[in-house]
Amino acid sequence: MSLLLKSGRDKFTHTTKQLGGSDLVFANGIYPYSYMTGRDKFAETRLSLIEPCPPKNYDRAREIWAHYDMKTMQNYHDHYLLSDVLLLAAVFQNIRNSKPNS
Repeated sequence: MSLLLKSGRDKFTHTTKQLGGSDLVFANGIYPYSYMTGRDKFAETRLSLIEPCPPKNYDRAREIWAHYDMKTMQNYHDHYLLSDVLLLAAVFQNIRNSKPNS
């Protein structure tokens, strides 16, 4: 993805349409996999990154939480999934567009 990003944010049409053009969008997400042990965690109203996490990653996760005005871990979870899928779709779209016509 970083190589695609170097060629311009215009390659991320759907990502920017859905999530905006903030720098926060164009990097791998931070997700508390080991903490999210059940659906009850979705109702929590603060960011929970319990597992060992470098401070810069936690800071970025908090920025995402604040920037998108998240209220619950469900909001964070949904944003993480949407972001991941949109970024991956941009990579695949670029591959499709770069193939010569057969």
